[in-house]
Amino acid sequence: MSVLQLGNAESTDLVDLDWTEQDLINNQFIKVAQTEELSLYLNRSILNIAIVDHKSDYIWFGYYPKYKEKTYTDSVRTLIESGVTIDYVDSTSLNEASMSITNTNAGTLIDYEYVSNGFTAKINMVRLGISFQLNVNLIEDKVQVEVPSESIVEIPYQTAAMRFPREYKLLSVIVFPYLGSENHEINAYAFVPDGSGALIRYQDIPYNSAYIHRVYGRDLGIQTQVTSMNHLKTESPVSLPIFGINHGYQQAAFIAEVKSGFGAVELHAYPYAYNNININRTFFKYLVRDKSLIKLSGGDISSITIINKDPYPESYKVTYDFLSNEQASYSGMATRYRENLGLTQDIIDYTIDMHMEVVGLDYKPSLIGKTQVKLTTYSDLLEMSKEILESVDQIDVSYRSYNQNGLYGQSANKFSIASQLGGKKDFIELTDYAAQEDRFMLSLYHDPLISPQQKLFGTYLKRTTLELFTVPIESSMIDVGYLLPVASTSKRILNNEKNFEKYNISALSLNSVGQMSFSYQYRDNVVYREEMIRQLRGEIEQLNDYDIGLYRPNSYLFEYITSYYDMMHQSNLYGFMTDQVPFIPMVLSGHVKLYGPYLNYVSDLDTMILKMIEYNLRPSFMITKAEGHLLRHTNHEYLFTTEFDLWKDTMFDTYQKISPYLNKVTSAHMLNHTYITDTLVEIIYDNGITIYINYGMNDVIYNDLNISAMSASVKEGSS
Repeated sequence: MSVLQLGNAESTDLVDLDWTEQDLINNQFIKVAQTEELSLYLNRSILNIAIVDHKSDYIWFGYYPKYKEKTYTDSVRTLIESGVTIDYVDSTSLNEASMSITNTNAGTLIDYEYVSNGFTAKINMVRLGISFQLNVNLIEDKVQVEVPSESIVEIPYQTAAMRFPREYKLLSVIVFPYLGSENHEINAYAFVPDGSGALIRYQDIPYNSAYIHRVYGRDLGIQTQVTSMNHLKTESPVSLPIFGINHGYQQAAFIAEVKSGFGAVELHAYPYAYNNININRTFFKYLVRDKSLIKLSGGDISSITIINKDPYPESYKVTYDFLSNEQASYSGMATRYRENLGLTQDIIDYTIDMHMEVVGLDYKPSLIGKTQVKLTTYSDLLEMSKEILESVDQIDVSYRSYNQNGLYGQSANKFSIASQLGGKKDFIELTDYAAQEDRFMLSLYHDPLISPQQKLFGTYLKRTTLELFTVPIESSMIDVGYLLPVASTSKRILNNEKNFEKYNISALSLNSVGQMSFSYQYRDNVVYREEMIRQLRGEIEQLNDYDIGLYRPNSYLFEYITSYYDMMHQSNLYGFMTDQVPFIPMVLSGHVKLYGPYLNYVSDLDTMILKMIEYNLRPSFMITKAEGHLLRHTNHEYLFTTEFDLWKDTMFDTYQKISPYLNKVTSAHMLNHTYITDTLVEIIYDNGITIYINYGMNDVIYNDLNISAMSASVKEGSS
């Protein structure tokens, strides 16, 4: 982990605004709506907008305001000024193309209708036979943009001179892609929810690559699975349906959030000079349809490309929340997003705990069948827990492969006491201790969406292309797992409810559930991704009697969890990303217990400890009682160092280094995070605690504190 990949000292420069509201009127804008916070202006000729934020006295343009001063070609100018651009496909040849509504080749007709808080534009791109509606409304300090799915109409286009009609299909819609666009001439940045969060500052550095990611990751029910390359780092997905733009230091900002249609949305962030356009811009692309590959058997052609026959049934709706003054920053964006999520659960811990994921049982091939391998028995776990609690205030244990056949055997989600791990007597001793010891939380690990074994008469999902739906799973012996019906996710867990109650099990650690969202086919019904997410939310809601811990969950499950495991502590570190920021910790601190990655797989532990203090992450380890060589040839062979006796001193030492800082903010909200210098970070909490992290090689004095090199310091104040 390099300190050079942290962030940049915050510039305090403001943006000098050259425009006034009168200038808007002089340039063909008309005011169509106003609230106490905002005014909405419309330019009818290009269907573009300007928003006046009265609190910051700032004007936001739906296009780059200086585009006429630059030496752009006419085609580029048309793209920049147009409020709406589409991608479409010739349904005969499947050739794709893009076109803005202001392009004369589209023959666009727009019918405007004004309402009390905005306007509706009925767009008819006559020469493509494609029409749809755009609704733009003001709601207090928000602008809401919507493309209703039912408004999309496609008809063949034919003139008298054409022998045959042409039929085009709408692939995607981009609305106001240049809203907030600027370049290095101003102090500005874009926030993208890549990993834990990242900034793309507007710099005078050209880039030939861009950030293009599907919100919530690839829809594997439709899209082709990326070929696994184990030598490369797995990319962190976009787990929040948002982005943000900030102009000037504590001056003006907005956060854009997809409210509907998020199952089929891409996030695009183009750094300076990408596509030879010297403008930074960030926007959502609404995917009306997707492309799929159908595999064929025999012949020279192995697959063909098809597109959805009909548009996705979900309307596309985005809100832009405008932030001003001291709220105009990525910290303010996190606060607003937390408010939008309506999180109500609060942490009541007075001290932090340490997470320990423990592997119980596995198997390896033998001459005849399989040989069971004991990695951590019930009594092993009990003794380890008692030893840990001598030096650690609290522990949270996720016990995986605790049952009769282990995590990778048949009936992996069925509760059963494994005789190989000690049987009923030892299990009762373990669970009785957990029930009596307030400092010990025992959570049972399940993966209720994926079966590692395919049963002869089992029920499994199919992709929308009718292929059996398989996904890669984390195992050294098994390549893929099989997706189980989403609508019975909670049932597979609650079938164990009587045993959970009998043995005082009140917490569950669920893998895959938090990260996976996909379209699928089940019993001749196609369920698209957004509906699948609704189903999954309903299933997890039925488990509300338990403390739920999820691994890197997407935002639509935040309200249901008490623990977030394996929190990302950086972004994907693309070259154009200038800062790493703890956006997800800023959203969830005080509401959800956040745990970092397994520290026995971190090379630079000293730097990682500082990073965990900065991000409010509790320590986590992957542990077995057994020696590491016993993992060989098992499903867990990829866990190359887990032995408790080798790691316990590091576990104790790490906890002692982190807990003095995080114990002061266990139930507090992270209000503000700022890079004071490139190596000095300030984190302010709502209980009056401020934590400083010095990643530099020299001591620094700041805010009356002497902060040693590569260390953290705390300043206490009034809450």
